[in-house]
Amino acid sequence: MDEQIFLIGGNPPIKNHTIVNKIVSSRKIERIVIFTVYRENWEPYMKKYTEVFQSHFPNLNVDYLLLDTEQIDFDSYLDADLIIIGGGNTEKYIATYVNQEFKKYIDHMLKKEAKIIGFSAGALLLGEKVYVSPNDNSDHQIKIKDGLGLFNQFLISVHYDSWNDKANRDKAEELVNVPIIPLNDHSCLVLDKLGNIIEKID
Repeated sequence: MDEQIFLIGGNPPIKNHTIVNKIVSSRKIERIVIFTVYRENWEPYMKKYTEVFQSHFPNLNVDYLLLDTEQIDFDSYLDADLIIIGGGNTEKYIATYVNQEFKKYIDHMLKKEAKIIGFSAGALLLGEKVYVSPNDNSDHQIKIKDGLGLFNQFLISVHYDSWNDKANRDKAEELVNVPIIPLNDHSCLVLDKLGNIIEKID
């Protein structure tokens, strides 16, 4: 069972060396593709995603793609070793990334043994169903939305500690028939390519 999907409960950088070692140990990483959405000052922030990998692989090739503002030719990114889906406004991320074309690309890359890391919103949208916390939308409501379907036996709750989200998560769990796994800001849930849990790193 190879670790291929990493769901991170908070924002970059990854501070836990156990998580970093799991990502870098099994294969050489030459190309990273980061998917994000446009917001002011987005470019300097991207270094937070990559700096921890650049220390391991100094000749890294990194691409930053904004699917909400650019037409992307996914065939140009089939040699990525590591795909990162960033964090931010969860509903905007869902509207941008939950579609058949992106799902096809991600499924194809998993078959090619690429690793996928989702941070916060980017982790949430990888599930078949997405729990959107009241802390994470302007309506301040619990929402359950459709995601990309990389895992389906559970949902996740991100920023669980910093958002103090237990009561919300418990209520949301009554709306779905699978558990909602809490992820603190520095936690990571590690899955294989079929969406089975390998381990949780806190």
